[in-house]
Amino acid sequence: MTETVDSIYIRSAVGYFNNLRVPAAVLMSIIMKEMFSLQNTPPACLRKWDAEHGIDRSKRWRILRYSYLWLMVLAFSLETFTIFVATQVLTQLATSQRVVQMDVDTEVVDFESMVDFLKRFYEFEYATCRLHFVTGLLCFTVATALRVRYALRKYR
Repeated sequence: MTETVDSIYIRSAVGYFNNLRVPAAVLMSIIMKEMFSLQNTPPACLRKWDAEHGIDRSKRWRILRYSYLWLMVLAFSLETFTIFVATQVLTQLATSQRVVQMDVDTEVVDFESMVDFLKRFYEFEYATCRLHFVTGLLCFTVATALRVRYALRKYR
């Protein structure tokens, strides 16, 4: 049984979108676990120090905590969207019969890579998944940096 150009690229595209969903789901679970960590009261060792230095009523530290929460919610939403779009594309790919059309001379259109195939037939989904995954990862990274800064507030 010989494989058509369609089946080779479809199989590669399925692997690509599956390999994008898994890290997005792992990142989502981390974000869910850590999302509200700065909204809780600080540990007892820092509570007294915060009260003595006015950190508990400081507007800057409150903005930092809310920014952390906002970035985590945004990262969670972006990763959720990545998973939804990737799942939708996987469903399309699983049910597709032929994507590459034959031209007038009955020659099959050949692509240099799977990325060219995705850009031709699934450009919106490909770009959306990449953009949302990377943006969610960046939001998570910035939020983690804010959390580290908040944890090290005692050591200015």
